[in-house]
Amino acid sequence: MSKAKLTKRRALLLAELEYLVGNNCYNGNIQNWGAGGVYEGEGRHFRYPLTVVDGEGQRKKNSYKASPGDPDELMTGYYAFGANRLHIIEALDEVLRYLEGHCGLKLDHSKPPARSE
Repeated sequence: MSKAKLTKRRALLLAELEYLVGNNCYNGNIQNWGAGGVYEGEGRHFRYPLTVVDGEGQRKKNSYKASPGDPDELMTGYYAFGANRLHIIEALDEVLRYLEGHCGLKLDHSKPPARSE
């Protein structure tokens, strides 16, 4: 986990990036049946749920966009794959830090990042 204190602005950006990643899951084995039992083909895209751990140790799953309200809570965010976890918020923060340190990325701190809908 990142040792630097996460600002609310960076938390908002990380929540937006996670939303983009989480909306790109696909399962080709899902069978799609529509109204009246009409078969609509195989495969379905879905939002992968983000799990966060609050200050009391309680796990909360977010099937929609994660709240960047508590940056410390957001940093606990992960995707659960059976017994495995992908710490997606930490990974995205690491990507941002890499881009800032090695590629000259300068995040504009004068305005909030654009919100995806």
